[in-house]
Amino acid sequence: MAIASAVCAPFVYSAIELSRFERADARRATFIYASGQSLAPGVHVQHVGLSATLARLGYTETRATPPSPGLFRRSGGNWDIYLRGSDEIGAGGAGLVRLQVVDDRITKVTRGGEDVSGVALEPEVLASATDRPGEEHKPVRIDETPRVLINAVLAAEDHRFFEHGGVDVRALLRAAWANLRAGRVKEGGSTITQQLVKVRLLSPQRTFFRKLREAWLAALVESRYSKERILEAYLNEIYLGQRGPIAIRGVGSAARAYFGKEVHQLTMPEAALIAAIIRGPNIYSPAVDPDRAREHRNVVLAQMRDLKMITPEEFERARRAPVHVRSLVSPGQSAPYFVDSVRQELEQRFDTGVSRVRGVRIVTTLDLSLQRFAEAAAVRGLDRLESSLSPSYRRALGRRLQVAVLVVEPATGEIRALVGGRDYLASQFNRVTSARRQPGSAFKPIVYLAALRAGDGAPFFTAASRVEDLPITLESNGQPWSPRNADDRYEGIVTVRQALEQSLNSATVRIAQTVGLPSVIEMARTLGLQGQLAPVPAMALGAFEVTPLELARAYIPLANSGVRPAAVSGIRTVQFGEEEVKPAAAEESVRVVSAAEAWLVTSLLKGVVTSGTGSAVRASGLPDVVAGKTGTTNDGRDAWFVGYTPRLLALVWVGFDSGEPHGMSGAKAALPIWLDFMKQAIDAYPQSDFEVPEGISFSDVDATNGKRAARACPVVVREAFLAGTEPPLCDEHRGVIDHVVDGWNRLTDWFRRPAREPKESLPQGDR
Repeated sequence: MAIASAVCAPFVYSAIELSRFERADARRATFIYASGQSLAPGVHVQHVGLSATLARLGYTETRATPPSPGLFRRSGGNWDIYLRGSDEIGAGGAGLVRLQVVDDRITKVTRGGEDVSGVALEPEVLASATDRPGEEHKPVRIDETPRVLINAVLAAEDHRFFEHGGVDVRALLRAAWANLRAGRVKEGGSTITQQLVKVRLLSPQRTFFRKLREAWLAALVESRYSKERILEAYLNEIYLGQRGPIAIRGVGSAARAYFGKEVHQLTMPEAALIAAIIRGPNIYSPAVDPDRAREHRNVVLAQMRDLKMITPEEFERARRAPVHVRSLVSPGQSAPYFVDSVRQELEQRFDTGVSRVRGVRIVTTLDLSLQRFAEAAAVRGLDRLESSLSPSYRRALGRRLQVAVLVVEPATGEIRALVGGRDYLASQFNRVTSARRQPGSAFKPIVYLAALRAGDGAPFFTAASRVEDLPITLESNGQPWSPRNADDRYEGIVTVRQALEQSLNSATVRIAQTVGLPSVIEMARTLGLQGQLAPVPAMALGAFEVTPLELARAYIPLANSGVRPAAVSGIRTVQFGEEEVKPAAAEESVRVVSAAEAWLVTSLLKGVVTSGTGSAVRASGLPDVVAGKTGTTNDGRDAWFVGYTPRLLALVWVGFDSGEPHGMSGAKAALPIWLDFMKQAIDAYPQSDFEVPEGISFSDVDATNGKRAARACPVVVREAFLAGTEPPLCDEHRGVIDHVVDGWNRLTDWFRRPAREPKESLPQGDR
C-alpha cells in the first residue's frame, strides 16, 4: 500500500498542480471588452476620437481605397474603413464601410455600397475578468503583440525559449558558473516557463526544494501547452511595477502606464525598456530612476543586437533615444471603477464559474468616448469646487470632495459610463454602486408622479393645480416636524408645476400628505427603489438612503416612456466558446407607468431646467431636449443632479465620504459637472426631443386660479394634462362677449337637437 501511494503521489501532485495552473490561465484569458465605437449619422468623428480609436485598434492608414481588413483612408470629407469585424465579440463581419462626413459630423453610412443605419468598430479590451485586488491588468493576445516586444522579452529573459523543454540546462550551468565567480547570486537561469510557474503556483521562498518543484512543473506545463500559449500567459502575468498602491501586471497595462500606448504602438526603445523592467520592476522602473532604466534598456538592446534580432544601425538609433515616461499618477486602465463593477456583476450572475473557463469573452456596455467625457468633467468640476473650500479640506486627502457619475441608456438600461470616485489610486471604493446617501430633493419627481397619476380614479393633482407653500407643522414619530424651504422663503399659493420647478419643500410635503405616504412609497417601489422607505413626512423630501445606481434606475421609466428595463447592467453578452449568454435575456422590460404619465412628469422636469433650480442648463446653451432635477440634503451634505434625454440619462453626486456638510446645493456642486459632461456628449451624439404620446392634451390655463382660460382671463399659460383631467372653464373673468358667445352657442345647440320621436301607442290594457 505504501509503495502504491509513493508511486501514485507524483502523478496526483502533478495533476493537482496542472489543474491549478489551468484555472489561473483561464482567469487571465477571460477578456473584458468595451462596447465597440458606434458610427452612425450625427456622430461627430473628432469628438469621439475616431482617429485615435482606429490607432488603438491597430488600423493602418493608406492612400488608396483599403483593400483588406485593418486599413482605412481619409479622402476629403469621407472615411473609408475596412472593418476587421468579429462576430465573436459582437462587432459584425468584416467589410468596407464609407462614412460621408460634413463639418466632422457623419451624414451617411454605406456598407458594400448600400445605405445602413450605422456600424460599430470592434470592441477594445479593457481588462481580464478576475484580476487580483489592487491590480491594473490589460491582457493582450500573442497575435496582437508586436515582434519587437516579443524579441526584447526573449533577449532579456530567455532567448532559447523555443528550443528548451521548460528547463534550460545550458542556462543553469552558465548562471551557476557566473555566480560562483562572483561569489554571490548575480545571474539566474530560470526560463520563462519556470518564471510563469513560480508566479502562478509557488511561493517566493528561494529554497532548493522549491527550485526542484519549479523545474518539474515547468516541464509538465511545457508538455501540456504550446509555446505560444505559455509566452502569451507570461506576457500577461509578469509584474512590471507600481502605480501607487496598484500593481502593474502584464505588458498591456505597462504600455499604457509608462507610455500611454497600446502594445502594438510601442517603438523599439519602448519595447526594450519594458523588457528591462522585468528583471527588477522597482529598481529599473523609469518612474523610479530614469537613468538606471535607460542604462538597463541599452543592455537589452545590446543583447538583441548580439542575437541578430536588430541590426547595429537600429541598435545605435534606439540606444540614443531618450526615456520619456508619462506620469504614473492617473490610472492607465480605462474605466477602472466600471471594470470592478462588471467583475462584481459577473460574480453575482454567474457565481465563480466564469473564471474556470478559458477564453470567456465579456462584451460590456461601456462607451469609451462617454467615459472619457465623464472622467474629464468630474476632474474639472471637483478642482473648481475645491477652490471655493477652505485650504484645510484640500490638504487632507481623506476630506477631499468625492464624486459619482453614472450614465445610462434609458431604452436598454445599459451603463454607458461610470466614475466611482475622484481617484482610483487613492480609493477603490465605488460610490456609484456602494455609497448609500440621502437623495434629498432628487426624490421629489417620484412624489409628483404619484400625485399626477390617474390610478383607478381621477388624479389628486394636475400640473395646474394650486397648492399652498406656507409653513406647516406635522407630527412625526410623536414629535412636531416642520419642513423648511431654502432661505426660509415661502411663495404662498403656487401651481404643482411651480412647486417642482422651484423645489419647494413645504408645498411638496402638502402634496405628499394629500396623496398619502403609502401611495408615494408604492410609486417608489414601482419605479425600482428597494431601500427602506418609512411612511414619515420627511420621506417625501428624500430623507432616506439610496445608492446613485438605485436612484438612476428609478428615473429611467421617466426617460423611457414609462418602461423599466429588465436591469441596469454593464454586461451586454458573455460568450463561452460558441455559446452566447445575455445576462438580462431571462428578464423582460416592464411598463410601470403609462407613457402619458411619464411624459407629463418629464414636462415638469423640463421646466426645472428652463426656469427652475436647474436653469443653468438653459443658460449654458444646451438644446431644449433635457429634463432634470437638482437634489440637496440638509446642510449641503449631498449634492445631486439627475438629467436625461430620450437616449441618455446621467446622474452626478458630490459630497464627502464622511458625510460632513460642504454647504453647496445640487445646482452649485453637481449640476456644473453634469453640464460639462452633457455638452460633450450631445456634441458627439446629437439627442432627439421627447415625443408627445397619446393621452396628453394641452389647454390654456388662467394662471391666477388654475382653471381653463376664458377670453377675459388676465394671465394665460399653456399647460399639459392627462387627457380627461383638464380643469373646468374659468367663470371668474367672464365678460359681455363671453356671455353673448355662450348664449349663441346654447341657441345653436338647441336648433341642432334632433326632433323627438312620436311616442308609440300603447296597448289598451297598458294605459
